[in-house]
Amino acid sequence: MSVEHTCFFHLAQAALEKNGEAWTRSAISRAYYGMYHSAMRVTGNRIPVKTLSGESLPGGVHQRLYTFLCSGEAAQVSGYDVASMQEIGLKLKQYHEQRIKADYRLYEKLNRITAITALREAEKVDDMVNQLLTPRR
Repeated sequence: MSVEHTCFFHLAQAALEKNGEAWTRSAISRAYYGMYHSAMRVTGNRIPVKTLSGESLPGGVHQRLYTFLCSGEAAQVSGYDVASMQEIGLKLKQYHEQRIKADYRLYEKLNRITAITALREAEKVDDMVNQLLTPRR
């Protein structure tokens, strides 16, 4: 693999060191993708298309991932803590919306505080994922 999920965090931080709304938008987007790729690690980098009962999961890969995590099914499949997996899913859902604003809704004003918060939350999710993936003794 040539790129790790943490590379997105570094790009977000670098964007925050610059001035202007385009850099703010880039920081939000990169922070979200760092969070997304980190969260994918708890599912073995797989995103289901159906629930455990066979129903189709809604949306594209991003929505399916956070829905799978929020529903508790990801915890059931992986054996990880349900509350932690749901919290990761909720953060993904929240910051996916911010990423959509940053990338597509250019008519909406985004501020630097939103970008700083997005990066902090992405790093917190990464810490949660790292804790889940750390073998217990």
